[in-house]
Amino acid sequence: MYNFIFLAIIVTALVVVAVVATRKFPQVANLDLDNLSEEQENKKKRELLSRRLEARGKKAEKIWAEKMVPLVDLWGKLQAKFRVYVGRIEKLLHYEELLKHRTKVKAMPAGEKEYQIGELLQQAENHVLQSNFDKAEELYIAAIKLDKKSVPAYRGLADTYMAKGAVDEAFQTYAFLSKLLPSDDNLLVKLGEIAEERGRTEEAIQYYEQATVINDSLSPRFYHLAELLRKSDQPDIALEAIAQAVELEPKNPKYLDLLIETAIICGNKTLAEKNFEELRLVNPENHKLNEFKEKIEKMPL
Repeated sequence: MYNFIFLAIIVTALVVVAVVATRKFPQVANLDLDNLSEEQENKKKRELLSRRLEARGKKAEKIWAEKMVPLVDLWGKLQAKFRVYVGRIEKLLHYEELLKHRTKVKAMPAGEKEYQIGELLQQAENHVLQSNFDKAEELYIAAIKLDKKSVPAYRGLADTYMAKGAVDEAFQTYAFLSKLLPSDDNLLVKLGEIAEERGRTEEAIQYYEQATVINDSLSPRFYHLAELLRKSDQPDIALEAIAQAVELEPKNPKYLDLLIETAIICGNKTLAEKNFEELRLVNPENHKLNEFKEKIEKMPL
C-alpha cells in the first residue's frame, strides 16, 4: 500500500515540475550558445532540463513524503475508527430489529399469539409425519420465538431432533424442557435413554432413579434400573430396584429371574429361596430353575 502511495506522489511531483519547467523553458532558450552547434545546443538543453527535473523531483518527493507520513498514520486511525463505528452501527441495527420483533410479539394480543403458535405446531407436526424434519424444526423454533416457555414446541422440537438423528440437540432440548417441567418423569426417562445409548451408564442411572422417585408405579422402570445397576457393579442397590419391580408385578417371570440372580450375588439366601418358589410356580418350564437351585443350595445360611 505504501509503495502505491509513494509512486502516486512521484508521478504527481514530476507532472508539477514539468509544468513549472515548461514555463521556465524560455529562460533556458536565452542562454548564450552561439558558439555551440545545433546538436550540442539541444544536448545541453536536455541535460540542463533533466538535472532540474531530477533535482525538483527529489525535493518534491522528500517534501511530500514528509507530509504524507502523518497523513498515512491519520488514515490508518480513521480506518480503525470507521471499523469500530460500523461495528457499533451493526450492533445497534441488530438490537433495533430484535427490539422491534420483541415489541411486536409483546404488542400481539394473547389470543392471536396462541392462535399463531397453534398453527405453527400443527404445521410442524404435519411435516414430521412427512419426514420433513428440517422444515418441522424451523416451525417449532418459530413457535418458541413467540413463546419462550412453550412446552409443546420444545417437546416437538426435541422429538424432531431424535427423529432426524440429532441426538445431542435432542438431549439438550429435553434437558431444558425438564427444567421447565421438573416433575415430568417421562422427560427424565428420555434423558436416561439417551445417556445410556451414549454409554454414560452412571448418568442414565441418575435419570432413572429420579424418574422412579417421581413415579414409583411403573415396574419396567425399576427392572431396567436394576439392570443398569448390575451393569455398573452395584448389586445391592440393584436388588432393591428389582424387588420393587417384583412387588408391583409379583407374577412376572422375567422380574423373578433377575431378582433371584441378584439375591444370589448379594448372598441373600432367604430372598433367593422365596422367589425361587414363586418362579417355579409361575414358570415351571424355566430352564434356569435347576441352575438356581444348585446355586441356592451352595449358599451359606
